[in-house]
Amino acid sequence: MKGNVFYEAIVLSLALLFVLLMAVAFEKDREHHLELYAKDQQIYELQRKLDETEDLYSKATLHIELLNKEREAE
Repeated sequence: MKGNVFYEAIVLSLALLFVLLMAVAFEKDREHHLELYAKDQQIYELQRKLDETEDLYSKATLHIELLNKEREAE
């Protein structure tokens, strides 16, 4: 009977250790996903700013071309 209790204690300890390791692994995975999400957000913001800059550059280029045509016409 005592050997059986000892065996059950070992099995229970191993099961608890497994659950603890799974919890740690899950937390690490969650942290990794949060980091990836933050990086994705940074990329999105940079892409948005790049698009705005390209739009402003395009408008400025058109404006300069119009000014040059006006000067040529004078």
